[in-house]
Amino acid sequence: MTTSGSVDYELDAEGLITKAFQKLGIRAAETPLEAFEIQDGLSDLNLMLKSWQMDGMHLWTRQEGIVFLDVGKADYLLGASGDEATLLDDFIGTTATAAHVTSDTVITVSDSTGMAAADFVGIKLDDGTRHWTTIVSVDSSEQITITTGLASASASASTVFTYTTIIQRPLRITSSRRKTYGDDNEVPIDSWSREEYFNQVNKNSEGTVIATYYSPLLVNGRFYVWQTASSANDYIRISFERTIEDVDASTDTLDIPVEWHETVIYNLAARLVDSYTVPSQKQQQIIGKARYFMDMSLGWDQELESIDIQPDFR
Repeated sequence: MTTSGSVDYELDAEGLITKAFQKLGIRAAETPLEAFEIQDGLSDLNLMLKSWQMDGMHLWTRQEGIVFLDVGKADYLLGASGDEATLLDDFIGTTATAAHVTSDTVITVSDSTGMAAADFVGIKLDDGTRHWTTIVSVDSSEQITITTGLASASASASTVFTYTTIIQRPLRITSSRRKTYGDDNEVPIDSWSREEYFNQVNKNSEGTVIATYYSPLLVNGRFYVWQTASSANDYIRISFERTIEDVDASTDTLDIPVEWHETVIYNLAARLVDSYTVPSQKQQQIIGKARYFMDMSLGWDQELESIDIQPDFR
């Protein structure tokens, strides 16, 4: 026997919706769906995927990010129109190899590898702040040109941070670590409740970040830190869960693993039974299978990790 050698099988949104209608017995396999049925399926499919985010067990949505810190800043907006933050894999850090003065737009760096025109770039200034702008061009392996000239002087060996894409709004942040550029150590940070953070007397106390609180809000999430950073060379690495992408068109593939496709089909069919005439017995069969496949998927969608048990000696 010869196997295919391929592992790229998946159905697009219309394929999954068609399968769901077939389970309902509304359309035979050889009969294409009507336009309104595809639209109904897309609407319920998006609602279903968004509601699944509340389970908080979707391993493929877990990512690592970087939140760049400003001296004395107590909270940061995380999202498409928020403060400077990106995915860990998108972050490039280097240093300047010469001193620069106010209004300079040509910056010499140790290494420009991975940088590109239109990337965001932040250059540490002598006053302790970071000057954020964008890259106009990468002139060589050791030089870039920036859009807006430096707001003030910047010494040689000042840190230069770049990234391409700002972070999506995290649904929730599961852990945080403080890091200083150039230091390999990452220090775990406590995650506080809303009450713990807002009960702090002086929220602008400057020093070392030891705790965070995250409020996801609706557009940009708000990430609170305590204490505020004392150096712009510090940043926070976050582990977070991102939003499952929308399904905008019937030709889109879903932002889920193929292992979940059968779960999607039966759970979408279970949602559609309220809108279409389906015999009661078939409804119960579909709902039962929807629960079965969901339980199986959630059981698979977990990290393989050990559990440590120890006696309480208190």
